[in-house]
Formats: sequence, structure tokens, C-alpha cells
Amino acid sequence: MGRVSIRDIAAATGYSPATVSNVLNKKGNVGAKASSIILDAVQRMGYHRANQLERVIFAVARVTGRIVDVSPFHPGVYAGIERGAKAFSLKASMTTLDLTNPSTRKDAVAELAQNANAGVILLATEMISDDEYALFEGFDLPLVVLDGWSDKLALDCVTIANEPAAYRATTLLAEKGHERIGYVGSRIRIKNFPQRERGFRHVLEDMCLPFDEKNRILVDPSPEQGYLELCAWLDDNPPLPTAFFCDNDLVAAALIRALNAHGIRVPDDVSVMGFDDEQLCQVIQPTLSTVHVPRHKMGEMAVRRLFEQTTDIRLAPCITMLHTTIVQRQSIKRI
Repeated sequence: MGRVSIRDIAAATGYSPATVSNVLNKKGNVGAKASSIILDAVQRMGYHRANQLERVIFAVARVTGRIVDVSPFHPGVYAGIERGAKAFSLKASMTTLDLTNPSTRKDAVAELAQNANAGVILLATEMISDDEYALFEGFDLPLVVLDGWSDKLALDCVTIANEPAAYRATTLLAEKGHERIGYVGSRIRIKNFPQRERGFRHVLEDMCLPFDEKNRILVDPSPEQGYLELCAWLDDNPPLPTAFFCDNDLVAAALIRALNAHGIRVPDDVSVMGFDDEQLCQVIQPTLSTVHVPRHKMGEMAVRRLFEQTTDIRLAPCITMLHTTIVQRQSIKRI
């Protein structure tokens, strides 16, 4: 028999993994009878949890691959994880957690949990549903969720303050005189994107700016297909706003490319604002104004939370949101 897990104890006692976890970590309000049954099973089944953190595993959760396969986001995060791990004398590694097949998801998570003396930083960019997060209920290793969060489970999470970031970016466009601002986003609506759209719309409401829903364009997240779909939209010569706020830099780059292909000058005719501050922002022409996400800091902070989980018994799970900064480049102008 392999190493006994929290799920094994839950199955043997009839209690949920969350209840077992609460007893083991002396959290929550678990009754004396349930605690006694669980602790007896722990001793009988030979459960041991490794408290000594020796390494950090950066697990990239791949649910569809439509975002993580094309995004350059996670290498920057991993660089921060390596830096943070080094500060605590920990080893770091990166792996892909394949959640594409619902029938094998539990096995993939269980296999990840077999890494003794490790903590896991889970890149949850593509994780949207409660069922996906439920896979980590009672997870047997220290865990920090990065670029995602669960509304039902009290997990340690490090993410971006998406709505305030989009609010500030859209405010900048409005302050430069743009009263008709469009929105271009990914058709794959990961949890970050609706928050960014809310921030965008909040500015329009606060400043009493009109919004034509025909200027809300959702396209495929892959750069080439997104470009083709934007070209098809522009082929109909729609009335254009004077500026666009985009879900991320890949979508913004596809938009600039499509506008250029149709003889629409950026920023002389239309301004474009991205989100993430990927390296491509400084390569494309014109260079892309965007929201800078502190990826390295996200990675470092996630490592710190992992370490604190194993050293501070009073630590409470929390959702940590990092603020962003606006980077002005050539793709926006005052009108």
C-alpha cells in the first residue's frame, strides 16, 4: 500500500476530506466524537504528514490548454518561485498537471500529493468550476493557488487585483479624451477576464460614457485565430471607437495586427491598451501600452505562504491580491 492520504482516512471514517484536514490541523469546530474517530483512524492506518518542507513544485493546471499553452505568463512566475525557493534554501521544479480528462483528474491530483516533503504552488489560470477546485479539498501537501481562487474552499491564494487594474487602465484612456471605448477579449472566459471587464465597465458608468455592445468583441485566445476573427469583423467596416481595452496582451497584439492590415493606424486612428506586460509589448509596432503584472513577486509571495504554512500554526488561509502598474507606450494617444 502506498502512503496513506487524507482522502484515504476520509473514506475509512465516512467524514469529508475537509473535516479530516481540520482535525489534523486543529482548525474549525469539529466535535469530540468525530475528532476521536478520525485520530484513531490516523493512528491505525499509519498516516504521517511531512512537516519539513524541502522543495516547491510549480504545478501548471492544464484544463483545456487554450490559455496556458499560448500564454507566456507562467515562465515569469516560475522565475519568481525559483528566487523565493532559493531564499528559503528550497529546491524548485515545474510540472504540468493534466486535468483535461475528467475521468483521470483525481488520479493526477493524488499522484501529485505523493511528493513527500514538498509544497505545491498550483497555477490555476484555467481552473473555473467548483468541481475543479474540489479536487484539492483535503489536499495532503501544503498548497498555494496562484492566479485563481475558490469561492467554496478556504485555500491560500495569490492573485491579481484584476478589477482595480482594469479600472485604472480604462481611466487612463478616458483621461486622454476617449469617450467611445471598446472591449476586446478572449472567448475563453477564465476567472480573471470577467473581473477585468467589470473594471472596464465601472469606469464607463462612473464617467457616464456610452458603450455600444457591438464594440464588445470576443475572439479565440490563440494569436493567429484571434487575428483572423478580428480581420473578419473589420471586413464589414464597423464604426470604430477611438480606443480599445483588451483582456490581455495577446488579444491586444492580434487587434493591432488586424487594424494595421485594414489601414487603420494605431494610435492615430485607434488607441489600444493591453493587460499583462508580456515581452511582446516592446517588440510589436507600435509598442503596446499595458498593465504590468508583477509575476516574479507573485511567485515569491506564493513560496513565502507555503513556507509559513509549515512553520506558523496560527496561519489562516487568505486570498492575497497584488496591485499592478500602468505602462504607457506608443499604442495610446490623447485626442
